[in-house]
Amino acid sequence: MCELARAGGLGGQKGLRGIFVLLLMCCFSRTTMAINDYVPARYKIPARQSECIYRQFPDKDMASFSVFVLEALDNGRPLAKITFEGPVALMNRDLLPRSPSKHGPDEKSSSSREVLGRDIFKSILNDWPKIGNPAHAPVGVLLRTFKVDWTHAGESEDAAAARAAVQEENHEEFRRHALESDPNNTPPPLHTVAKKDIGPHEETHEVIHQGIYRLCVAPDSAPLIVEMDIRSANEMRGVDPGTGHVWTHQRRQYMDEQAALDTIDEEAELSDEDFTEAKVKLKYMHDVTSEIMKAQHERMHRIRAHDADARRGAVELAWSSKIQTLMFAIITVFQVYTVHRWLLNNNLLGGK
Repeated sequence: MCELARAGGLGGQKGLRGIFVLLLMCCFSRTTMAINDYVPARYKIPARQSECIYRQFPDKDMASFSVFVLEALDNGRPLAKITFEGPVALMNRDLLPRSPSKHGPDEKSSSSREVLGRDIFKSILNDWPKIGNPAHAPVGVLLRTFKVDWTHAGESEDAAAARAAVQEENHEEFRRHALESDPNNTPPPLHTVAKKDIGPHEETHEVIHQGIYRLCVAPDSAPLIVEMDIRSANEMRGVDPGTGHVWTHQRRQYMDEQAALDTIDEEAELSDEDFTEAKVKLKYMHDVTSEIMKAQHERMHRIRAHDADARRGAVELAWSSKIQTLMFAIITVFQVYTVHRWLLNNNLLGGK
């Protein structure tokens, strides 16, 4: 192909340039579409139940988790209780409380042998209750439990006022708990985060103890469709300085593809001018495609959230209308009965 292009002169060079751009587009079309291939774990969680995902981390790692309520079923509120804790299954048994008895041969450090599924399950049942108590948890054990409310996520003034009311109600609960005498030593109320944007709630924590960590989501009152994800800084090769969280899978794939584009010139057999122009165009198309996919993903989340809000508002309006109609009927019947009794009493008095 290259010999034919050189034989064709300037027109052949332009044709070769176009063919090379098409070849690059074909080679990277699959990887470009991979930007949006990764989908977090998605679950339909019934009310008053929970769903968990697990991930193993080494020590001195960074763990980021994200939770997003896609939809609240039965026209309920998108409110979820989130728990991130660990290590629920130990790779190093030095965290366990010291016992005066000697350890048996089966109680050696798990890091010195292969960790099997039965070992993980056994550790979750037996070891985690010993270190997962907030009263005497070792330093570095993660115990994070809170609620996130997506009901008023958005940029409108009404949503901002509703979020402020949720936060004030949550602060009032904490104040009442601090002032009241508590003979039963009940735990304080959970902190509620009112989401401002229609997107996942993310947090990042340092992993001090190696082991398996757990992310659990429990609906507050209505069934939820939830996306959950746990990311490792070692696997994603760093932390996003813009967000402070571990790189997302989409962003990591995008950066890897950009790095692959920069290394193509080492294998190309074209002039620098031809290749530079083709690579600039391809990078521009790659950036535009990435932005379009990201905007489309966010738009789908926003449309789904607004649709759920509209359906929930319609149900609330229908219930309000029914209650108003019922109250109007009761008041009307009472008024008719009162007027009837009054007229009847007047007739009786007039007859006398």
